[in-house]
Amino acid sequence: MIAITKRFLLLSPLMMLAGKAFGRQQAQFETPPVIDEAAFRAVTAKTIDGYILPAYGTLKAKTAALAAAVSASCANPAATPSAEVRAAFEAVLDAWAGVDFFRFGPIADEGRHERFCFLPDPHGTGVRQLRKILAEPDPALLEPGAVAKLSAAVQGLPALESLLWSGESATESLDYRCRLAARIAENLDAIAAATLDGWTKKGGWKETMLSPGGDNIVYRDVTEPVVEILKAIGVGVLQIRDQRLLPALGKSFDVAKPGRGVFVKSGMTLPYLRASGTAIGDLVTTSTVLSLAPKDEAQLLDQTKAILSTYEANLAVGDDWTKALTTQASYDKLRAAFDVLKKLEDIYNYTFPVAAGISPGFNALDGD
Repeated sequence: MIAITKRFLLLSPLMMLAGKAFGRQQAQFETPPVIDEAAFRAVTAKTIDGYILPAYGTLKAKTAALAAAVSASCANPAATPSAEVRAAFEAVLDAWAGVDFFRFGPIADEGRHERFCFLPDPHGTGVRQLRKILAEPDPALLEPGAVAKLSAAVQGLPALESLLWSGESATESLDYRCRLAARIAENLDAIAAATLDGWTKKGGWKETMLSPGGDNIVYRDVTEPVVEILKAIGVGVLQIRDQRLLPALGKSFDVAKPGRGVFVKSGMTLPYLRASGTAIGDLVTTSTVLSLAPKDEAQLLDQTKAILSTYEANLAVGDDWTKALTTQASYDKLRAAFDVLKKLEDIYNYTFPVAAGISPGFNALDGD
């Protein structure tokens, strides 16, 4: 499983694209930068202890609170979530935004990432499957663990959002809907728990990243864990641009489709987009990854902060995502938020890797 995970994660098109760019720009150096093994190990350790473990710990705490809140609300099921459920759902979304760009480690096992949040879903698979489940309620699906055996499209956050913001009025439908929502919330908590345990247990992913080389078949040298971190930053940027913003923005204001945004039903599209940008910035600063290019560190950090500040400023279009995409001025701001992220993509796919003497595609395994 580890080898399979490594194959898919380090041979992605994104990685190979960056690898080609590295090859083109490598000639800029008369002498390639010397790899400081201690510095690379320090970045890996800071990333794990300073960012990854606290972020997954927060996610686990928030999913536990959500599961409890949804379960309690089923004593009096309603068409809209209670204040407690809403707050708990929003807290999980915020925590998920802090880790959803990690596609390696325990979250990549057993389809956990897709099961936790089945996005993008351009064909509405989750909605269709939920509609069928609700049309023919099956008590067996309310048994503990039953949800985990269903399609990933109905196991995670988008499905839970659909159930909580249902708009239904029939008491029987609401009762089943709420109890199904409670089971999905419990499933989210179980996934978060398994992911955190996968990082922290003896022989877990933390140890794997901190001990590259030798018998370690995932990370062969000290640069590869950093490649993983670098890739996560790149994935985070592309995810916001291509999966969170672009489907709704389309090519122009005239063809914008607000409904293709993420977490529209709960009104959490803009908060989620803001949290995603904040998370990328926090990962960069906490990991101190830019220190691996000491001559360019200050400049690249300033550029990163400026880009993310511009991104966030352009998300200031009010609280209503759908309404924002009905006015040209707000649409233009959101388009500017989309456009500015390309500069961040260039920094972490090209500029920084070259300055640090590494490449996201350089140490890729060939599928062994």
